[in-house]
Amino acid sequence: YYYYPGWWEGGPTLATLINLDKWNSLPPAYQAVLKTACEAANGNMMASYDYKNPTALKSLVANGAQLRPFPQDVLAAAFDAANSVYAEIGASNAMFKKIKDSQDVFKRDAYLWAQIAEYNYDTFMMVQQQAGKL
Repeated sequence: YYYYPGWWEGGPTLATLINLDKWNSLPPAYQAVLKTACEAANGNMMASYDYKNPTALKSLVANGAQLRPFPQDVLAAAFDAANSVYAEIGASNAMFKKIKDSQDVFKRDAYLWAQIAEYNYDTFMMVQQQAGKL
């Protein structure tokens, strides 16, 4: 069985963490090179993810994997459990809480935009695919 979605990671992403003091000590040219390299690595990884995963999914199914969505109650329980852990960590780690709170604000805004821009378009295109038009 292949259960989806991977709620813990909705898509590909890379993160590069650099000590701020060390970053600030780099010459601007080195900062620019490092930033460009990180952006290129992330873009290449995302392109590879989008290119390879449809073929990989077809291969899984061709080899007998059955696609199954996680039940909504399982997703909700996992989501709630993860948020409980985040709250517990945030209660004892001010930096974690600050970062998590900032991410939550961003996610609310990003999901609002995604509903308008990408979700509706993607849903429309999936309907077209199911109708045999793609």
